[in-house]
Amino acid sequence: MKKFLVTLLVLGFAAWLASLHPRVGLAFYDAVGAAEAKLYGFEKSFVRIDDMEMAIYERNAHNADETLILLHGYTASKELWLRFANQLNKRYHVIIPDLAGHGETGYFSGWSYRASAQADRIAQLMNTLNVEQATIIGNSMGGLIAANFAIMYPLKTHKIVVFNPAGVTPPEPTETEQMFSRGESLFEIDSTAEFFEFYDRTMAQPPFVPQFVLRGMAERYRERKANYAHIAQDFRFHDQLDNRLGLIRVPTLIIWGDQDRILSPSAAPLWHQGIRQSELTIFNGIGHMPMVEVPQQAAQRVTEFLEH
Repeated sequence: MKKFLVTLLVLGFAAWLASLHPRVGLAFYDAVGAAEAKLYGFEKSFVRIDDMEMAIYERNAHNADETLILLHGYTASKELWLRFANQLNKRYHVIIPDLAGHGETGYFSGWSYRASAQADRIAQLMNTLNVEQATIIGNSMGGLIAANFAIMYPLKTHKIVVFNPAGVTPPEPTETEQMFSRGESLFEIDSTAEFFEFYDRTMAQPPFVPQFVLRGMAERYRERKANYAHIAQDFRFHDQLDNRLGLIRVPTLIIWGDQDRILSPSAAPLWHQGIRQSELTIFNGIGHMPMVEVPQQAAQRVTEFLEH
């Protein structure tokens, strides 16, 4: 009877939370992210880069063998990398920034959001943190930035890893990419229903997220719609890679989920063919964010590449 009452109270509390304003979901999401970061040994700080304060998570800043910098995708944030990063060997110095325009780093209309500008900021971040060379790991837009970084700063780049990267025109575009070509975007949200349609396309095997949290995330997307439109205009039409992959001369691992409904897996062979020192891994049954969907499997493959 006691267990039944406790269960009933827990369910009642959850139902009450679910009925509250989306801000409750946002607060819960942010609190869970902060708790996970602390649990996994990450410290949060803000690093001055020109006229911005870049928010970062960092672990094992001293006496590490190698530095890894993890770059999230468009409209995402540093928290998406935490479970993947927790699977990596603790000997790595891991840095996870909120890129300009995203997360706690924030948005300013006067900033450039081109991949090359974001790459410049990562180079400045490395200089400030006294990191001479790093492996850059990026997802989606973060993959485009990682590739541009390798071209622009070859001496600072040890290797790169790109998960479902943007930047190369696919022979078989997804419906989402076709929408982009028509000037439409699933990422620019006006309603909770639109957010759920967008979220459904991002992953084939998403981790569990409570509905009230997703509604909170939808509210955040609505609030930032104009910001995200500006960011997309900058990074989607500049610093693309169709004719520049051959300029990447560092070892590269390309990972793609074969169920990606955002960026077509048909671009994966083009990346592999275009980069001389590249390896290609396809994850079956996985969507646009393998590091979120299968963090242990993704980290294992990346570790094999790093230690090869």
